[in-house]
Parts: sequence; structure tokens; C-alpha cells
Amino acid sequence: MLKIHHAPRSRSMRVVWLAEELGISYALVPVEMFSPAMKRPAYLAIHPLGKVPAIEDGDFVLWETTAILEYLAARHPDGERLLPGAGTRAGALARQWMAYGENPLTVVMGEIAAHGGAMPEPMRVPALVERGEAIASSLVGVVERALEDRPYILGDSFTAADVMLGFGLSIARHLRHVDERTPRVAGYLERLEARPAHRRAASV
Repeated sequence: MLKIHHAPRSRSMRVVWLAEELGISYALVPVEMFSPAMKRPAYLAIHPLGKVPAIEDGDFVLWETTAILEYLAARHPDGERLLPGAGTRAGALARQWMAYGENPLTVVMGEIAAHGGAMPEPMRVPALVERGEAIASSLVGVVERALEDRPYILGDSFTAADVMLGFGLSIARHLRHVDERTPRVAGYLERLEARPAHRRAASV
């Protein structure tokens, strides 16, 4: 069975979410964020940076969220529904938004949240918060404009790109960069979070 190394409210939630969307059976391996356990040799052998997510599929280990989502979608019979082939325009656009959903969107929002208080004080870098706050609204604005009147980032169909974007945008909303100025993004997040697979992933 697929093992997902997971910490609640972290990037690994996206892996759990996609697994739920695809109906993949998995077992969670709990990891405590910012804990010494993440730096133990046994865990560093799985993820060399001591972070989440990471998966174990039998004797195969993989880390980095986008790589994991691509792997799971490619190996699932119904995976192309959530991640069209890379050689198609839809697939290229999905991968564009997946990349944007991680870096810069989630990277910047995560830095603001972590270095602004979630991270242990000795590890915080205040300059990252200052830099992030200066550009956060513009990053959300890119998605606000791209959505137009579409329910999902590629149009009528939900894809892995929405999984990647949704997590970063939820942090942005927590930081108050999603509000009355970004009604499309606000509605988009509501649609994503209403999905049964998202609800199941958020509850673990």
C-alpha cells in the first residue's frame, strides 16, 4: 500500500487530496512539523531535506509535491482526467499552474506564515515576511485574473493544477490576501473545499 508521510496543514495535504480524488488506497505516516524527528537519519533517508511530503510505493521513494502528483496520476487508470498528457495544451497549462501553485505562490505564502509565527522563533527570518507581504497580493491577483468566469483554473474540469493552487491560496486567505478584492479566488476556494475528496483530506 502507498505510504504518505504527512503533517496536517502542510504541503503533504495535496498528496492526500489527490489520492482521495483518484480513489487510491494509502496509509498515512504522521510527521510532526519542525520536530527533531524530521531530521533523524531514518527520515532523512526518505526525504533528504527532512520535509513533507514524501511517499513510499513499495521500495520506491519519491519526494517533492509536483513529482508525486505526476507519478500518482500517471500510474492510475483514471489519472489523465486529473492530469492530461504533457504533450497536450491542457497538460502543458496544468503543469504551468502546478508550478505556479508551488513556486512562487505556496513558497511565498508559506514563508509569511512560517516566519511570521508558525516556525520556532530561533528559525524565523523576518525579512522573508517583509518580502512576502510586498508581493503576496500580486501573486493572488494572477489567479484572480486567470479564473475569469471559469469554475476551475483550466475551465470546466477539475485537475491536479487546482490541487496545487488551492493549498497556496488557502494560506493566502488565512493571511488576508484573499478577500473582497478577489471574489473569483474566494469563490474558487469555496468550490475546491466543498469537494468530498478535499474534505476527507483536510480531516486527516
